Amino acid sequence: MDNGSLIISLDFELFWGYIDSDSMGRQLTRMKHTRTAASDLIDFFEVNDVKVTWATVGFLMLDGADALMEVMRGDDLPAYKHPRFDNYQTFREALTHEDYTGDLFFAPELVGKLSDSKHQDIGTHTASHYYCLEKGQTQAELDKDVSIAVDIAAQHDICIKSIVFPRNQYDSGALSILRNHGIDIYRGNPDHFIYKTRREDNLLIRALHLLDNYVNIAGSITHPPPLPEAGLYNMKASRFLRPMSRRNHRFRKLQLRRIKNEMTHAAKNNLYYHLWWHPHNFSGCTAENFQFLEEIIDHFKYLKQTYHFSSESMESYVEKVKAYEQNHHDMR
Repeated sequence: MDNGSLIISLDFELFWGYIDSDSMGRQLTRMKHTRTAASDLIDFFEVNDVKVTWATVGFLMLDGADALMEVMRGDDLPAYKHPRFDNYQTFREALTHEDYTGDLFFAPELVGKLSDSKHQDIGTHTASHYYCLEKGQTQAELDKDVSIAVDIAAQHDICIKSIVFPRNQYDSGALSILRNHGIDIYRGNPDHFIYKTRREDNLLIRALHLLDNYVNIAGSITHPPPLPEAGLYNMKASRFLRPMSRRNHRFRKLQLRRIKNEMTHAAKNNLYYHLWWHPHNFSGCTAENFQFLEEIIDHFKYLKQTYHFSSESMESYVEKVKAYEQNHHDMR
C-alpha cells in the first residue's frame, strides 16, 4: 500500500443499545436528537468527501413494530442467562409501555439516506444488538441473528460485507460464522492489552481507556494493512472519539492532539487509523462535537495534501487491500 488512510466507522443503534440498561422515557429526547445528528453526520461526510462505514442494527432498518414482530416469530431466540440482554423479548415488553414510540427503535428513512449517499457504506451491528460473549447464548443463536440482519438489509437492496460486534464482544466462534453470510470484514480491537476483547472491563482497564484518550499510554494505535485470516479482514479499531461534554471540555485540546498525532503517524508510515463512535454521542453538546469533528477532518485534509492520506470506509479499504494483493500476485 502506497499511502495511509483514515477509516471511520459508526455504531448506529438508537435505543437498541440501551434497551437492556435504561428506560425509554429517559432516552426519548436523546434519541430524537440522535436522529437529527445522524442525518447531519451523513451530510457532513458527503460534503467533505469522507467515507464511513455505518454499522447498523438490523431491526433499526425495519418500518416499525409490525414488521419486527413478523421477523421474531421463530422459537430459537437467544437464551441469555440474564434475560434483560434478550432484545427480542425486551422489545415485546417495551411495546406495552406507555413511553413506547417507534422513533426510539426504527429509522428506515435514515437508512434510505445512507443508501442514496455517495461515500457511506452500510455494515451490520447484528440484528438485535446481540452480545455474543454473554452467558447462555450460543453460536447457533448468533448465527440466526446475523442471518436476520443480512436478510433485512437485502430487503433494502443493501449487501452486507462488514460487521461491528456490539460492545466489541467477539471470539473465534463468532468469527467462524461470518463467511456463511457473505461477511469478510470485522472491526477488531487494538492489540494493546488494555483493549483486549473482554466480556466486561474492570475499573482499572476503564481508567486506562479514559486516560489513553488524553495522554500517550498505549502508543500510536495505528495499523498496517490487514492480511486475511480464514478469509476475514480484521479492520482493527484505533480510537473511540469520546464526545464533548460539560465535564470533559477542559481536556478537549489534549484529546484533539492525541488524535492528530496518531493520524499523522499513520500518514507518514503508510498505515491506517480507525476512528469510531456512535451517532448518539453527538446528541448532546452537538455544536461542540461537530466543531471537534471538523477540526479532525481539517487535519485529515492537510495530511491528504501533504502525504496523500486517503479517506476510506472499512469496505473501501479492504477493496484496496484486495486489489493490491491481486496486483502483486499477478506480478509474481
